[in-house]
Amino acid sequence: MKCKKWRIVGAKVLHNRCIQMGKKFDCDIVSKSTFSEHGGTKICQQIETSEVKSIVKNEKLVTIKMEKKEPIKKEDMYLIYQSLLQNNVIVEAFYKRECGVQFRIKQEEQNKVQELLENNYSNYKIIQEDFVKLSIVGYGITQDCQVLNQVMAMLKCYEIDILDINLTQAKIEVLVDGINNDVIAKLHEKLINN
Repeated sequence: MKCKKWRIVGAKVLHNRCIQMGKKFDCDIVSKSTFSEHGGTKICQQIETSEVKSIVKNEKLVTIKMEKKEPIKKEDMYLIYQSLLQNNVIVEAFYKRECGVQFRIKQEEQNKVQELLENNYSNYKIIQEDFVKLSIVGYGITQDCQVLNQVMAMLKCYEIDILDINLTQAKIEVLVDGINNDVIAKLHEKLINN
């Protein structure tokens, strides 16, 4: 069985209290399937390495920019966000800009959002841009400048236009105009230990 580091994140298959008790009393926890005696996941105190576990490319995303001539009011920002939620549109990121807002959605919701914006916000100029999100996943990788340097060097080498970079403890997200599968394969070859 592969040993996982103590942490209270993930799919929430185990109750948080279970992990806290294991940590408090320094005992391992084994999670197994009800339907099988084989395999399972062992949760213990072994420290994980900060290596890249996977690289994921999501091409089905759209950035929507809503702009007008005068600065946006705080109330308008809330109204826009609430109208998206009332129409069951959950945005991935929502930013206030000086004269508008910007948010990201799944491409499958693009038509619904466009209709909503045309009907309710005709005083805004609406700009829609497709983009690709490249996610490099591995616990602790953003604490390792080597991984970040390798990613940036590779993207620079292939002249990939970077739109945005977001870091979490377990993921590097790079938004780009486009990226082909050959570059993904090269990143995989360079960053993932087989």
